[in-house]
Amino acid sequence: MASKKDAAPDKGSKQGKTKKGKGKGEDVPVLSIQLTLAHVGFGGNAGKGHYFYSFSPDVVTVQTSTPITLEYVFEEEVSSRFQIVNVLNSDAYKQIGAPEILDDGRRVRMRNQNSVSTLIFFTVLVRDSLSAYNDVDLISCDPQVGNDPQVIPGRKKRA
Repeated sequence: MASKKDAAPDKGSKQGKTKKGKGKGEDVPVLSIQLTLAHVGFGGNAGKGHYFYSFSPDVVTVQTSTPITLEYVFEEEVSSRFQIVNVLNSDAYKQIGAPEILDDGRRVRMRNQNSVSTLIFFTVLVRDSLSAYNDVDLISCDPQVGNDPQVIPGRKKRA
C-alpha cells in the first residue's frame, strides 16, 4: 500500500504546485494534484480491473486558513484517449464548488472554501474514448482531501 502524504501547497515542486487563480473576483491559490491513468487490461485498481490510476500526492490535507482551488490534472504522459467528465464529492458542509472542466477534459478545478475541518471523498470520473468494455462506462478515480484550516488569532475554529 502506498504511503499517505499530507500536502500543503508547495510552490517549488510539480506535485502539489500552487499558483494564483481567479475565483469570484479574488486571487485564490491553486493546488495542483497530478492524476496518472492507464489502460492495463487486467489487474488494475479501477474500471473492473481494466485500468490503473494514481494521484500525486495521493492524499491532500489543506492546512491554510483561506479558500483554495483544487485542480486535478492529467500527467503529460496520460493518453489523449482519456477525458475527465465530472467530479463527485461527499462534501456535507458546502466547502466544494462546482467542478469546472478545462483543456478538453485534461484538467478540472473546484474551489474549496476550507472553513470547516472535514474529510472529503472525491471521485474523478473519466471516460475512455477507446474502451471496448461493455461493463465500463466511466472510470472512477478516488482521491481524498482533508480540510484542516489553521486557527487564526481572534477566530474560532469550527468543528
